[in-house]
Amino acid sequence: MNHPNEHSNWPTLIDNLHIVLAGPSHKSEDLVRYAFFESLRSSGVDLAHFSFEHPHPTVPRAKVDTVLVDPMGQPTMALEVKYHRANPSGMNLPRPQLAGMFIHDLARLAAFPGGIERLALYVTDDEMASYLTNPDNGLTWIMNLQPGQTTNLTTQDIAQRSATFQKAVGDWPDQVTITCRHTADNIAGHWVRVFEVNT
Repeated sequence: MNHPNEHSNWPTLIDNLHIVLAGPSHKSEDLVRYAFFESLRSSGVDLAHFSFEHPHPTVPRAKVDTVLVDPMGQPTMALEVKYHRANPSGMNLPRPQLAGMFIHDLARLAAFPGGIERLALYVTDDEMASYLTNPDNGLTWIMNLQPGQTTNLTTQDIAQRSATFQKAVGDWPDQVTITCRHTADNIAGHWVRVFEVNT
């Protein structure tokens, strides 16, 4: 994350996620985002350098979950967080749409200009993990990439998926390189992935 303590905050993030995901409170994307915020704070990132719901510089009306800025207010890191879990009511999730919404977040990161770090934190439980690991859905890389491994997503890759998925993704850049940075499995019944996004 363009910060000297980037790798040191990973164990803290996993500890924080285990606390909130195993705890009695309602599970939400905001809770996952806060766990990430706490891990950065504990690693020494100054509170004044956080920008939440940051206006996207090139995508009209779009906002980025979290942006870190330097002392001059210039972005150094952009982060999107996505959290998926089984429906408490037992109803089936709209899994192609949810998967497409995660890929949409990657496209939004790819469109963020400048030499910044673009990260996506993805946390999910068994239901979406089983969908993503099914080869028929063409998204096994989300769960199977190991740290340091990359994949390239092109407009052709997106076009091969279902219409529901494509609609959720929206516009896709010509090619985006996705690098897995971190993985953790079975964290209070959840799977955690951190990806870096580059064009």
